[in-house]
Amino acid sequence: MGKDKYICPCFKVTKDDIKKAIEEGADSFKKVKKATHLAAGCGHCKCRAKKYTKKRLGKIK
Repeated sequence: MGKDKYICPCFKVTKDDIKKAIEEGADSFKKVKKATHLAAGCGHCKCRAKKYTKKRLGKIK
Protein backbone atom coordinates (compact mmCIF):
# COMPACT_ATOMS: atom_id res chain seq x y z
CA MET A 1 0.00 0.00 0.00
CA GLY A 2 1.44 3.35 -1.01
CA LYS A 3 2.11 6.20 1.37
CA ASP A 4 -0.77 8.21 -0.12
CA LYS A 5 -3.27 5.46 0.87
CA TYR A 6 -2.79 6.21 4.56
CA ILE A 7 -4.66 8.87 6.48
CA CYS A 8 -1.81 8.74 9.02
CA PRO A 9 1.46 7.65 7.38
CA CYS A 10 3.41 7.69 10.67
CA PHE A 11 1.36 4.83 12.09
CA LYS A 12 0.02 3.47 8.77
CA VAL A 13 -3.61 4.16 9.69
CA THR A 14 -6.04 3.79 6.79
CA LYS A 15 -9.65 4.84 6.34
CA ASP A 16 -10.59 1.20 6.88
CA ASP A 17 -8.81 1.24 10.25
CA ILE A 18 -10.90 4.24 11.27
CA LYS A 19 -14.12 2.55 10.09
CA LYS A 20 -13.20 -0.59 12.05
CA ALA A 21 -12.52 1.38 15.24
CA ILE A 22 -15.92 3.06 14.93
CA GLU A 23 -17.62 -0.29 14.30
CA GLU A 24 -15.93 -1.62 17.44
CA GLY A 25 -17.39 1.17 19.57
CA ALA A 26 -15.21 4.25 19.23
CA ASP A 27 -17.75 7.07 19.24
CA SER A 28 -15.48 10.11 19.20
CA PHE A 29 -12.30 11.30 17.51
CA LYS A 30 -10.46 10.89 20.80
CA LYS A 31 -11.50 7.23 21.05
CA VAL A 32 -10.65 6.53 17.41
CA LYS A 33 -7.28 8.18 17.98
CA LYS A 34 -6.65 5.98 21.02
CA ALA A 35 -7.72 2.79 19.22
CA THR A 36 -5.63 3.40 16.09
CA HIS A 37 -2.77 5.71 17.22
CA LEU A 38 -4.09 8.13 14.61
CA ALA A 39 -2.35 11.53 14.61
CA ALA A 40 -0.01 10.44 17.40
CA GLY A 41 3.20 11.01 15.45
CA CYS A 42 4.06 14.24 13.69
CA GLY A 43 0.45 15.50 13.73
CA HIS A 44 0.46 16.46 10.04
CA CYS A 45 -2.65 14.34 9.38
CA LYS A 46 -4.71 15.49 12.37
CA CYS A 47 -6.99 17.94 10.55
CA ARG A 48 -7.76 15.57 7.67
CA ALA A 49 -8.15 12.60 10.03
CA LYS A 50 -10.48 14.48 12.36
CA LYS A 51 -12.65 15.61 9.46
CA TYR A 52 -12.89 12.07 8.04
CA THR A 53 -13.62 10.56 11.47
CA LYS A 54 -16.39 13.05 12.21
CA LYS A 55 -17.88 12.39 8.77
CA ARG A 56 -17.91 8.62 9.48
CA LEU A 57 -19.37 9.14 12.95
CA GLY A 58 -22.14 11.33 11.48
CA LYS A 59 -23.19 8.51 9.16
CA ILE A 60 -23.90 6.13 12.03
CA LYS A 61 -25.89 8.52 14.22
